Formats: sequence, structure tokens, C-alpha cells
Amino acid sequence: MPAERHQRKKARTSTGTSTGKGANAEAGPSGSGTGFKIPSLEERGADALPGLNKIKASLRQARRLLNKETLEPSLRIATQRRVAALEADLAAAERRDVEKKNGAKYHAIKFFERQKLGRVIRRAQRKLNEAEESGRDKKTARAEKELLHARVMLNYVLYYPNSIKYISLFPKDKEDDGEKEKLRVPKYLDAELSDDMDKTERTRLAMLLETRGLMDEGKLSGTPEKETERRQVELSSVAGAGDGAKKRKTNAEAETKEEDDFFDSD
Repeated sequence: MPAERHQRKKARTSTGTSTGKGANAEAGPSGSGTGFKIPSLEERGADALPGLNKIKASLRQARRLLNKETLEPSLRIATQRRVAALEADLAAAERRDVEKKNGAKYHAIKFFERQKLGRVIRRAQRKLNEAEESGRDKKTARAEKELLHARVMLNYVLYYPNSIKYISLFPKDKEDDGEKEKLRVPKYLDAELSDDMDKTERTRLAMLLETRGLMDEGKLSGTPEKETERRQVELSSVAGAGDGAKKRKTNAEAETKEEDDFFDSD
């Protein structure tokens, strides 16, 4: 009897051990399941990026490893790829932080300028309707131009990149002469793009002309006041990109030549 009990106990112990090993084999990392894989940059959104300090620390660590002369060739290649990926992450994170900061900083001024341009557009539309009803071609042309310029400026505000400082369309240093003057469209689009302009004026005009060109191409709405969704378009944040805008300005002037007194009140 004692010998039989000993054999049964030994059999139970052996069975339990083999079952445990089987469970561990299935659950362990060496099983047939797929391991964790770091997603590529294309698969990650801007919100998935870690903070700047964490990226910088990882980049320093990778560069120190890369500086070791005894590093194996395969590991060196992998580290070089990691450095390149981290540098791209760092640039994206820095851009994200700048855009977030500027978005908050210029939110109020953009809001007020959108509201003002909305009133300007409604006023210009009323003037256009009245001019068309009266059959006066000169007034109709003026109202059409005013409406176009106001819509270009509204798109300018809506699609101005947060990666750079916002250049206002209605600077505070200019005095307003009553409510009618407040609803007058600035004459920026009547000016010629010139190297003699200061940097602020040149950048603003170049981006306004770029906005008008994108509207002509259909990439931006011709009636932004009616848009309910933002389009995937961003204006150039490079001030020197005014060459293309200058060409658009020349082409636009060749197509339509209208009077300078367009902005006179009725």
C-alpha cells in the first residue's frame, strides 16, 4: 500500500509540473504571439509624441552610444536610424509646441478679426445687391471687388499658420473714424509687392496674394463665410515665398483693371 500511494503522489506531481510549463509556454514572451512593435512616424499623430525633454534625453543617450568606437556595425546602423527618428520627433514636437503657444496667444485677435470681416462681407454683399438692382455698372464693379477682398482676408485669418507670429489686418495703431471706417476693407491688396516694403508689410501682402491664388485654384473657398469645415490647406510661413504671390498679383491685375477709388463710401 505505501508503495502504491508513493507512485500515485509522484504521478500527480509530474502531471502538475508539465501542465504549469505548458501554461507558461503559452503566456510567455517566447511563445508564438507577436511582440510589441514601435509604430512608425507616419503611424503616430502629433498628440502621440512624447514631451520635448524626454525626446532630448533619448537623443543624447543615442548619440553617446553612437560615439563609441567599439560599437558593433549592426547596432551602429540601428542607433543611427534611432537618432534620425528622434531628430524628426524633436522637430515635430518643437513645431507642435510653437503652434500650441501661438494658437493660444493669437486666438482673441483672430476671433475679433473674423467677426469684423464677417460684418464687412455682409455690408459689401448688401452694397452689391443694391448696385445690381440700380443697374450701375461702376458701383457693381466696386462692390464686387470689395466683397472679393474681404473674403480673401477672411481666408487669410482662417488659414494663417500658427507656426509664425500672426500679422494683424487691423493694427491697433491706426485710428478708426467712426463705425463706417471700422467696416472699411484695408487696401492691402491694392499695393504692389516690393522689396522696399518692411518685413511685416511684405509678409502680409505675400500671404494675402497666396490666399487669393489658392481661392482662384479652388483650394480655398470663394465664400469662406459659408464654410462649416476647415480645409486641409495651410498658407506658406516663409516670408520670402512672395515670388509666386507676386506672379499671381501681376496676373490678377492683367485680368481685371478697376479704379483706385473703389473703397469710397456710397
